[in-house]
Amino acid sequence: MRLPEKIAAVLAPHLGVHSADVVARHVCAKYGITEASDAPDAKTREQLREFLRRGLVAYVGATNAEALAAECVKGA
Repeated sequence: MRLPEKIAAVLAPHLGVHSADVVARHVCAKYGITEASDAPDAKTREQLREFLRRGLVAYVGATNAEALAAECVKGA
C-alpha cells in the first residue's frame, strides 16, 4: 500500500472516506509524494506527521491526533 492510500485508510473512520482521500492526496502532493514515488525520507515523514497532527487536532482531539498521525506515517 502506497502512502496516500495508507493515510486515507487510517483517516477514513474519523473523517469519512471522501474527506480522508482528499486530505491524503493533498498532503502527499504538498510534500512531493505521489503514488509512484518511493517512501519518503525520515525528515519528510516527520514533517508530514507533524502537519497531519496539527490538522487533526480540531477533528479528533490532541491525543487521538498524535496517534493517528503517527499511524499514518508508520512504516512509510
